Amino acid sequence: MNQDHAGYNPDQYWENRGGPSYREYTESAAYAQYHHAQHEFFTNLIAQLKPQCLLDFGCGTGKLFPIWTGVSEVHAYDRSQSQIEEARRAASRIRPENPYKVLHYVAPQRGEVPYDDDYFDLVVVAEVLLHVLPEDIGGLLDELRRICRGHLAVVTAAPFTNAAAHCFDHNYPALFMGRFDLIDDHAVLRQRYLVGRKIGAASVSRPQTFNLEPRTSDAILTA
Repeated sequence: MNQDHAGYNPDQYWENRGGPSYREYTESAAYAQYHHAQHEFFTNLIAQLKPQCLLDFGCGTGKLFPIWTGVSEVHAYDRSQSQIEEARRAASRIRPENPYKVLHYVAPQRGEVPYDDDYFDLVVVAEVLLHVLPEDIGGLLDELRRICRGHLAVVTAAPFTNAAAHCFDHNYPALFMGRFDLIDDHAVLRQRYLVGRKIGAASVSRPQTFNLEPRTSDAILTA
């Protein structure tokens, strides 16, 4: 992945790339296989964890919103105004009777997020962390751990080679260490799926392993 981030501003990048153009990409035939794999994974995860309160962190245009309809309380967050406008329209269509709480917020520090401690049963971060600057990633994981009382689910790249997209090859097992117990790490269609349980979370009667078969697995590349 691209490690050269001179002049890269994530907020400006997504403001320019987001909105209708990104929605069109995620709804395209080229993206369909990734969408199907993510839908299968998260549907299964929701069925097993049964979260009552979920955060779709870096929700973009709301491509995962149809999966969360059975969750009682859903929050969605993004720093990009162009993305969040699309997400709000999607949320109003999908569940108008119990709308998702869609928030656009830009903190002084990129890692800061505006939620209370131990608020969410499940925090979903899909195709987001790979775009976070290396100097910001540790602080962001600290914040995600702070607001999470249960599990963190990440979709990232395994690997991704488009240098123009400003993607960074973070060491996710190392980032989880001390923050989340890593209980699943596999790859499907060159995307990496990780699930962690917050270290120190109150004991709950929920599964600690995930039966996610069938899936088409690719090898995870490690240094």
